[in-house]
Amino acid sequence: MNYELTADDLNKLSLLDAEQRYDYFIQAVADLEKIWILVDEEGFVLVDADEERCIPVWPHAELAQLWINGDWAECQAQAVDIATWLDKWTAGLDGDELAIAVFPHAAEPGVVIGPEEFSETLIEATQDNE
Repeated sequence: MNYELTADDLNKLSLLDAEQRYDYFIQAVADLEKIWILVDEEGFVLVDADEERCIPVWPHAELAQLWINGDWAECQAQAVDIATWLDKWTAGLDGDELAIAVFPHAAEPGVVIGPEEFSETLIEATQDNE
């Protein structure tokens, strides 16, 4: 399922705090079954947040694309389907001791969470949608 954000949607989402963005992210990903990341020629982008190395994730391509500038000007938004995330990314991020920065906005990293807890929350949300 695809869903394109309008300028009004983007504006409303920009007003949410980190916890509200996290809640929105979980529900949107459960509905749309995609997680958006940024990638470049070396792989996926990492950030430092809350003293952790993190992969930033977004619920929509448009939100990830807002970060494509400056040091990340060569990046592209890439979707990871939820099944692949749960099957491969969780263990990979956990093994690499990476956290997840959920729906960062402006200079704020969003909620920083470990891969296992993140995946458990996604599984619960997708089961609630069934």
